[in-house]
Amino acid sequence: MPLTDQPQLLLFFLFATVMILSSLGVIFHPNAITAAVLLVLSFFSLAAIYAVMNAIFIATMQLLVYAGAIMVLVVFVLMLLSLRDDAPQFFIFEKPVKKLLYLTLVAFLGVLLITAVHDGIPSRTSERIGYLSNSNVEYSFDIPKGGNTANGVGSTSSGNTAVVGTAMFLRYLLPFELISILLLAAVLGAVVLGKKNLANKGLEGEKP
Repeated sequence: MPLTDQPQLLLFFLFATVMILSSLGVIFHPNAITAAVLLVLSFFSLAAIYAVMNAIFIATMQLLVYAGAIMVLVVFVLMLLSLRDDAPQFFIFEKPVKKLLYLTLVAFLGVLLITAVHDGIPSRTSERIGYLSNSNVEYSFDIPKGGNTANGVGSTSSGNTAVVGTAMFLRYLLPFELISILLLAAVLGAVVLGKKNLANKGLEGEKP
């Protein structure tokens, strides 16, 4: 079946290609600011893939959290560190052996991706799973209409928003809180490292 008959599959390949190329640019580009911009492009492409899969809530959170708040924080940190004044000490393609190694790794991952996509392309005859089937009873719950519980008539709420919220705060509550503690530790570590660098610069400035 040609790709023109499956617009969702065509959009998936388009955004996936943009995401892979921008991710490779993040790894291989020597300029940190340009790499951050390419990472934003990768996040936008991933959000577009979520939107193609009808996961609108996850796509929105991808844009607001990752492409918005986190990347703004990363860009501010890069600007405050003044990386433009420092010449890059290491570039990933500085030796032919490393170039061959990384190109082989990229080719291997590309073959794995093509094989996985070829074996798992969804079609009309395949089993419907995920949000389109809307048959996940475990994550569906009743909401009373009009706030009146006396009549006993309610509506069932389901969809990707209910699935994500219920899974995050019920089934995966402990991993969610552990990740929060890990992020807090990372913030404290960044503050400690920044204070050490400022102290070292102050001592160097006091030397005659």
